[in-house]
Amino acid sequence: MKVELCADFFVYTKVQLAFGMDSGRDRMRMDDRLSVLPDDVIIEILSFVGIKDAVGTSVLSSRWRFMWTLIPHLTFSTQDFSTMDKFFDFVTHVMSRRNNQLQLSSFNLCFRRKDDGGVAQRIMNHAFSLNVQQLNVTCLFGKDYTCDSDKKTGFPLSLSDIPMFRHLHPILRGRSGYIYTLPTPTHEFSSLGTLHLCTVTLYDGFLSMCPNLENLTLYWCTMLGSKVFRICHPRLSNLTLTTRGTIGLVVHVVTPKLKYLTISEQMNGIQISAPELVFLRFEGPCPCMFTTGDFPSLEKAHLSMHNSLNRSSSYAPTVISLLQKFHNVKLLSLSMDIIELLNASVGLISHQPFSLANLKSLKILPCWGWKDKKVIMSAQVKNYLLNSSHNATLTELCVPG
Repeated sequence: MKVELCADFFVYTKVQLAFGMDSGRDRMRMDDRLSVLPDDVIIEILSFVGIKDAVGTSVLSSRWRFMWTLIPHLTFSTQDFSTMDKFFDFVTHVMSRRNNQLQLSSFNLCFRRKDDGGVAQRIMNHAFSLNVQQLNVTCLFGKDYTCDSDKKTGFPLSLSDIPMFRHLHPILRGRSGYIYTLPTPTHEFSSLGTLHLCTVTLYDGFLSMCPNLENLTLYWCTMLGSKVFRICHPRLSNLTLTTRGTIGLVVHVVTPKLKYLTISEQMNGIQISAPELVFLRFEGPCPCMFTTGDFPSLEKAHLSMHNSLNRSSSYAPTVISLLQKFHNVKLLSLSMDIIELLNASVGLISHQPFSLANLKSLKILPCWGWKDKKVIMSAQVKNYLLNSSHNATLTELCVPG
């Protein structure tokens, strides 16, 4: 029932605002259908409509007049306006009239780099003056945007004057091949707990300026002037890393408090020191080097390794060495590529037995890029993986056709 009301609300509100259906009968019909809902449900619905339409609902009735001012999540995009002046006026109108006694949980800003005239910076600074806890910034670099010949450009927003905040999600989207540099800040972001970065280059030492960082997502990011990507942090708890597949890239992760780690895409080598890790997910070509410390707390592991050019047994020592660290794992997922690799390395695994005494579930994932390919697990490999865990379930997952 709730879903139907929400769907009807979306459709009806957009039609009414688009065609000016503001007669008393239309307003009464809308008010009758939604009057039974409590304010918090209506506010939640308005959060999904879009801020322009949400503001437009103020004409429906006296009850709706100020309802939009209670929305805790605000999203603004320059794509909805013909000029930056109109965009800035609208944002100013919304920000000046919202109920500032209520916490602004998140502020989402999407703008085009070209000709923004510093408007985005002013809006962002104003958002932080209201003590916003989370900032999501998406910068769209159009295909006509040009920068220096070496394809490097500075991050389009200044972080130096931003007061303390908890979550920051800067995203830059545009022409491939460009490197957007996020400078080292001049002061610590002592309250920053969550940081999402996309297609930016970091200076070595940037993370040290975020002493209380707990959640870090790096998507297609690089370290300036180095093929060694070092992530060292004493408090980091959740790390997601997706690389560009840079040739020769080596990733070093030294995080004593890390609980959740996700790594994907191609890299030459990985070194992990995370003794408190409970979840590990790796997807991508098997690296030449994958060294780790012990994982005494690891409970769930997902490995989907492949080498699309050469699925040879030369990668078996890397995979087997990693599996040896999973002795306390309860839930294990392995791709068919790994099973195929182990099938071809029976002689090697026979001399390196190990125990998965706590294993409850083993799932076999489809081959990477080969959804129709079937790999039969040999008796030796099955014994190698399940010999010490007789109660574990074995499940083979298939890609839907």
